[in-house]
Amino acid sequence: MAASIEEKAGRISVRDTRSRWGSCSAKGNLSFSWRLILAPEFVLNYVVAHEVAHLIERNHGPKFWKLVARLDDQADAARKWLRRNGEALHRMG
Repeated sequence: MAASIEEKAGRISVRDTRSRWGSCSAKGNLSFSWRLILAPEFVLNYVVAHEVAHLIERNHGPKFWKLVARLDDQADAARKWLRRNGEALHRMG
């Protein structure tokens, strides 16, 4: 996905986070919660798109959300799914 915006991610890791689905460091390292494997694939794709978008836009401004929508056409549905089901997923493990 990063290649589609001509950016290169740094290290990619999976972690046991209880408060975030993913993160993007200042060095471009991407981290994801292992709990995403329990979510539908379209939700995982959205979180990846969200973090990849941070490689270009470091904030959550309008340009960021436009880029997320370009990377993932199901972003709105995935955000809704996470709002409804995310708390239960964070309790896993």
